[in-house]
Amino acid sequence: MTTKKKSSIPEAHLTSAERAMKEARWFDAERDALSALDSAIQSGLHTLAADAILPLQEARRQRVLMAIDASDGSPNILDEVDSELESVEPGVHLLVPHAVAADARRMRIVGLQTGVPILTVCREPRTAAGQVPIVAIGEVTIRAYVDPPEDPDHHSMEWTLAAMESLGDTAIERAADAGKGSDRIVALRNALDSIPEHEKLHQALAEALRSAAG
Repeated sequence: MTTKKKSSIPEAHLTSAERAMKEARWFDAERDALSALDSAIQSGLHTLAADAILPLQEARRQRVLMAIDASDGSPNILDEVDSELESVEPGVHLLVPHAVAADARRMRIVGLQTGVPILTVCREPRTAAGQVPIVAIGEVTIRAYVDPPEDPDHHSMEWTLAAMESLGDTAIERAADAGKGSDRIVALRNALDSIPEHEKLHQALAEALRSAAG
């Protein structure tokens, strides 16, 4: 297949994403930009894949902002999620035991499918050392350890968002161990599947793609 033919599909997705961005259709922009990214990576078109990162990151940033705005200053605390989940409420949701990371992922997927802006963060029981594990699953499982909130009975919005940031930072550090080139691209793309709202993770993937493009 010629380079022109290989690039036609991701270019079409990217054009659709850019159009959706101009019209503030953030969910459509996210889907199209993600399709552009993955089809370009599959075709080895690293520069085109990197170009898809910017609209993808911005569409997701807008989704997160809408979720924060819908939360009225505090995350929604959930200790269980319906096993047959079909709808979600907009906002930032912090999942605590007995809820698990798989529940957080299911909520995110339903939100994307139904056009509801949500951000889900999952914490596990405190460790013996007093740290709070934050976990996300997708193509890979990512786990970070953060300090507990000052008030153990109150998880603030600031603490919840900082926990998500720590999770993404851990993923970036772990991807560094994968080496360079295609291995690093795969590691970062897999991490982005697990933590799609982390902005620096997008930037790290874009940098890896541009480095691979030469």
